[in-house]
Amino acid sequence: MGKFQRTKVATKATTGTAAPSYGVSDLLVQANQAVDRFEFELAHQFAMRALQMEPQNLNALEAAGSIEVELELFNEAKQHFLESVKIQPNAGYSKFMYLGQMSEQLEAISYFQQGVNLMLAERASMPQDLTKGSDYLALSNKISSALCSMTDIYLTDCCFEPNAESQCEAYLAQAVQIEPVTPEVYQTLASVRLSQQRVDEAKAALAQGLAIWLGSDPTEEDGPTPDYETRLALVKLLLEVAMYDEAFTVLNGLIEENDQVPDTLYLFGWANYIAAEEVDESSPTADEERKEQLENAREALNACVKLWHLTESTDEPMLQHTQELLEVITGVLGPEVEEQEIEGGEIEYEDDDEEMN
Repeated sequence: MGKFQRTKVATKATTGTAAPSYGVSDLLVQANQAVDRFEFELAHQFAMRALQMEPQNLNALEAAGSIEVELELFNEAKQHFLESVKIQPNAGYSKFMYLGQMSEQLEAISYFQQGVNLMLAERASMPQDLTKGSDYLALSNKISSALCSMTDIYLTDCCFEPNAESQCEAYLAQAVQIEPVTPEVYQTLASVRLSQQRVDEAKAALAQGLAIWLGSDPTEEDGPTPDYETRLALVKLLLEVAMYDEAFTVLNGLIEENDQVPDTLYLFGWANYIAAEEVDESSPTADEERKEQLENAREALNACVKLWHLTESTDEPMLQHTQELLEVITGVLGPEVEEQEIEGGEIEYEDDDEEMN
């Protein structure tokens, strides 16, 4: 069924057969197939038709909610998940994970905790299977991720709660007990240690997380490599604790994977700028090394500005910092010289808007 449309009822006078009828399960199959094709609008039509037929069908409610998340219809999604919780409050962890992601502060914590409790109970009934791709391993990763999300909430939105630090420690202690420990757990642990100004412990946690996945194939399904956004956050932590070599290693992988992300180019430019400041002054090639790092920084930061506008980014602080860095680099290297080809095969050099003859 390519599109959802109202089927005209055939009569015996015209065809001699009755029009096909679809039940809720049939509609949900169609919705899932549309999701697999990334046709979320069509999938939503199927899910909503299923809900019209059975407004309290749990599968239809959760299907509608998950599709609405993809469509960024968050208010509608939240209402469908809340209705699902009302009908079945003690089973089905996925709806609690979605609600946690769409809620804030202590409300989000509450939803995540309910989901974690259900996942832990389900995991306890499963045979321990650490084989790649196993259901046990997938569920373990989801539990760890939820505990990290809860920790992040107490690090940010709920940081002024009197029990914020103890809750972070409790969630992370529980996450470390989930086998195998994921890179995300160590990364979150590093964030907590930095907030406590325990820099050496933060470095150790970051090194442990990197050891799990660095060198693996980022395109491998169910592999240990964290997702793109998590690795971007990792680069910021690595720069903060002066683990520059590791930061460049992660950045190079990100750029190779996708070099059209403004945030990645910004961090690459910033990392090169920092590297220029860290050049050993006693080196006989210090000036050349510093110039090379600053030129690399300028190239990446210029590309970041262009992509910032092309992608219609709303990260104003990133743009402002990028422009500030470019001004400093121009003050050191001078205005950028661009080569432009003109008629006759000669090259005309431009220094900003002034031609150099």
